[in-house]
Amino acid sequence: MAIRPPARNSVLLVLGLFLAAGAASPAFGQTTSEVLLDASPQLFTVLCAVRAAGMRPGRAGADPVNTAVERALARVPPDQVAALRAFFTDPEHANPAEHLSPYISVGLVLQLPPDLEWVFPRQQLPPDVWEVQTFQPLLREFYARAELGPLWRQVQPFYERAIAQRQAEVSQALLETRGYLRMIGQSYPGRTYTIYLEWLVPPGLTSARNYGDSYFLVVHPARSDLLDAVRHQYLHFLLDPLVAKHAEAFRAWAGLLPRAGQAPRLPQPFREDVLLLVTESLIQAVELRRRRLEPRAVVAELDDRERSGYIFARHFFYALERYEQEEPSIRYYFPELLQGFDVAAERARLERVEFAPLPPEPVPSPPPPETPEETARHLLVEAEQSVVAGDYAAARQGFERVLELNPREPRALYGLAILASLEEDREAAKRYFLLVLREAREPRILGWTHIYLGRIYDLEGRRQEAVAHYRGALALNTRLEKVNEAARRGLEHPFGQTQGSDP
Repeated sequence: MAIRPPARNSVLLVLGLFLAAGAASPAFGQTTSEVLLDASPQLFTVLCAVRAAGMRPGRAGADPVNTAVERALARVPPDQVAALRAFFTDPEHANPAEHLSPYISVGLVLQLPPDLEWVFPRQQLPPDVWEVQTFQPLLREFYARAELGPLWRQVQPFYERAIAQRQAEVSQALLETRGYLRMIGQSYPGRTYTIYLEWLVPPGLTSARNYGDSYFLVVHPARSDLLDAVRHQYLHFLLDPLVAKHAEAFRAWAGLLPRAGQAPRLPQPFREDVLLLVTESLIQAVELRRRRLEPRAVVAELDDRERSGYIFARHFFYALERYEQEEPSIRYYFPELLQGFDVAAERARLERVEFAPLPPEPVPSPPPPETPEETARHLLVEAEQSVVAGDYAAARQGFERVLELNPREPRALYGLAILASLEEDREAAKRYFLLVLREAREPRILGWTHIYLGRIYDLEGRRQEAVAHYRGALALNTRLEKVNEAARRGLEHPFGQTQGSDP
């Protein structure tokens, strides 16, 4: 299945692979488009939605992107994220605080916003996406309501900067990987490898997958081991088709899968598919040889991998030693790597291997302290819910605590203005509404603020000021019918002569 080409308005860097007289060096004049270092507005949208719904897949970073996102999401009214919250609290759906993976997959198979349509026919969606496919229409609605387009344009320079900073070292790492495999200048037509740098994923998360011939890696740009993750997935990109091409040679090796399956630490997919286990074992052997360890350290590393269930890593490590003394590309030398593997002898040897137990369950660490932006956002939601419930004292306390954190927060000012109106404190209401006009940017809040100020001035007999605010509400072009209807009624009759409709 083919994945979309890089988006024209996404941040895109093509990593060049250059072949020069037996030596490899990066050059961006001669490039191959098989590897992209990119940023994805689709992934960004998905991760904003997850966070807006109240799910915390990891502590937000202190970088400008996370800070901007927290501030923007704090301005989104609760009613505009209610459907998302309901989706994530449904027991049928995975909690992204623990299982972010399917939602990253969603971001990888969506077209650019605002459409956010699937790139595949629905029946061809990956299994983990299929399970949460009803998230897509909620995401599209949230993108429009939360005005994520302007937010993406605001933070996009930080993605561009991260790509520029990582570009040279990533390019060099991939060239060195191809150099070790002697695959400079060789390619698999139609195959692509895209590395997405994403500030909103947890820094400790590495999310790698492939859909057919399209390989992906999603990783935080500030990770210290980013190059290790990039190389590992690139080795899969290069070696997966090679192992698959020689699948018949591993039919006998599959007889060792039951023994590997007894290793508690071996992930489930490797217990069921010999080609997956062969490829991962080969990649681990390549990575280990590239580290140039002392013999004693090599033995310890190979023992550790074998005790974790990667039962072919030892064979490949020593087979690669012979490969390093030869000249052919690994694509031609690969059959030689399989020579000397005796299934019966390995079965007998593996019976003496004591597999490592699962590591102890980590003791849950206390949740990190909230940032001021996170605290303000939660207080706003609680205060607005208190208004709806009629608990005005709790609502006032919540809004005032928000203003202690951010004296210019328009939703808190608006909430206090509404409370003052409900309590018929006209002067306090007018004072807060005027502050809202100065600080707010959201059309809904601005629209209703003009309406309320128009009504207050009508009640004071200041018709000219009232008309100016009703016209101000209409001039916003909010496309909110209730706001427009209230403004038109205010222009036709002074408030008090006809009933108004409040939000």
